[in-house]
Amino acid sequence: MLSLRYGSWWLGFGLSALVMILAVALLPVATPIPVRAGDKVLHFLAFAFLTVWFLGLFEWRMGWRIAALLVAYGVLIEVLQSFTAMRLADSYDLIADVSGIATGWLLARAGLRHWCQWVEGALGVTPP
Repeated sequence: MLSLRYGSWWLGFGLSALVMILAVALLPVATPIPVRAGDKVLHFLAFAFLTVWFLGLFEWRMGWRIAALLVAYGVLIEVLQSFTAMRLADSYDLIADVSGIATGWLLARAGLRHWCQWVEGALGVTPP
């Protein structure tokens, strides 16, 4: 992990986001999303966010591992959904996940991977 003053907090938030996304993915759908293919948009946005988030915490050389772990996480969600009565596994969800990861990767490559350092710098925090 990068040398960050609040690195463990940033990591904890990211891991909490993973748990929350998994919980939401396994809960029954209470209200339909009023956008055509809205669940695919949510998958895309969630995985783009997760990619940028975690790439901001680790060395760039770890990027491929992070991307692979996020793909595995997307597969895990679909497998677990296949065991629920209210949700269905959907290969298009996985395509949206991978598209989000690719977009997050490109955004991180364009400079957003420094988000955590920018935030800590703006807060006047010095690295440990």
